[in-house]
Amino acid sequence: MTTTQAPKQWFWEVAVAVAIVAAIAAAAVWARIYDTRSHYNRAVASFESGRYLGAIAEFDQALQLEPDAAHIYSIRGSAKSILGRYREAIADYDQALRLEPDTAYFYANRAAARSSLGQHREAIADYDQALRLAPDDVYNYVNRGVMKSNLGQHREAVADYDQALRLEPDNVRAYVSRGRALSSLGEYEEAFADFDQALRLEPDNANIYTSRGDVKFDLGQIQEAFADYDQAVRLEPDNGFVYFARAYARTDLGQYAEAIFDYDQALRLQPYFAGAYVNRAQARIELGQFQKAITDYDQAVRLQPESAYVYFNRGLTRAEIGLSREALADLKAALGFAREAGASDLITSIEEKIQEFEQE
Repeated sequence: MTTTQAPKQWFWEVAVAVAIVAAIAAAAVWARIYDTRSHYNRAVASFESGRYLGAIAEFDQALQLEPDAAHIYSIRGSAKSILGRYREAIADYDQALRLEPDTAYFYANRAAARSSLGQHREAIADYDQALRLAPDDVYNYVNRGVMKSNLGQHREAVADYDQALRLEPDNVRAYVSRGRALSSLGEYEEAFADFDQALRLEPDNANIYTSRGDVKFDLGQIQEAFADYDQAVRLEPDNGFVYFARAYARTDLGQYAEAIFDYDQALRLQPYFAGAYVNRAQARIELGQFQKAITDYDQAVRLQPESAYVYFNRGLTRAEIGLSREALADLKAALGFAREAGASDLITSIEEKIQEFEQE
């Protein structure tokens, strides 16, 4: 009796022990999952409310618990991109793609970060991969077209916009982008026809007025461009980018104080907008406000710490008020970043300035 019951008792005890171990392991897993989700949820909440540094810190914690969560790397990369930390963002997208190499939007996100660094060819390669995985994604055709236009490949860009419009005939962004590309090809009648079509589809779209204004500005029609920018501001008074565009026209019209007001509004609405700091600095220089201009460049450097253009302009401004040592340091930093980006024209300008300083 005892000999037949003992093995059953032993098996029962083992089963209980295994169940306890399994329960402990499961509890640990669920605790980790719960902690990961808590950090992730807090990160997303911070991201959506514009608190990007806080979001990144929470994503860091989530990734310590779940280091193979590709989507967390991707959204952390997006937060870093918004803050101008594009190389760090690209590293996050790289990791996301190592974990999930067949996810189209990871390629698209990396392409966007690369484009911000001026790496347009690399961005196009990423959009190629994204479209291979998702061949009907209108968004990626439009964005690839923008990259091609940035490289001067306007005819190829038009082909991408054409494809986007075949897939989605009422896509306003495709019309606007094609209008820009056609204007670069000197086909202004066709370009304005695209802007008109976009306005028929969305008559209250401030971006269309801004884009049409840009073409008019490039044609030297500054007052007409200003009228389009002014309409954009009336339509979207809470959009920092339309103030930025109007300020640009005001600067060209010599209305520097008014331009600074518009840049102030742009930065109130878009505090991470490095270009607004750069342009406000240039308007301040026209008014002789060199120290305020340097303060604006300082902020732009914090937002875009790898921008050769920002360092170059701060260096020139520092030179204007006799800060020669600091100016030379800025120029050398600008040269390094320009070489990394392969910006040949800017490299030449920086090298000439450095040579002037070293000969003094």
